[in-house]
Amino acid sequence: MEYAKEVLARSGTLHGGRIRQKRFVDSVPCAYCGGRGVDPKYGTSCPVCRAAGEVQVIPPVVTCLSCCASGRDGAGLSCLACRGVGVVSVGKDAVTCPKCRGSGQDGVFYCLACKGQGVA
Repeated sequence: MEYAKEVLARSGTLHGGRIRQKRFVDSVPCAYCGGRGVDPKYGTSCPVCRAAGEVQVIPPVVTCLSCCASGRDGAGLSCLACRGVGVVSVGKDAVTCPKCRGSGQDGVFYCLACKGQGVA
């Protein structure tokens, strides 16, 4: 739990007031399609969850900083950081990235040390 306290102290909340904390779950609702199983852009089966509405993950997970848990990038495509799931798996002993201090950004671009996720 020390990790969760450190991440919250550094990065606080995401856009929309969502708190970023470590969760120990085996599956999450698909962020890209909102758990409906249908691609919101084309009306076909969701390419992320394959029409299941849920995605299996390896715990622990934290909310994706790149897409703020939406599963989409600015153009409406699947987020490259989390692959549309909305969360990323982290190690149990993961710590806040020392280079970007948990922000996921390094100047104009994303932090290469933590791949934009704020944890290393």
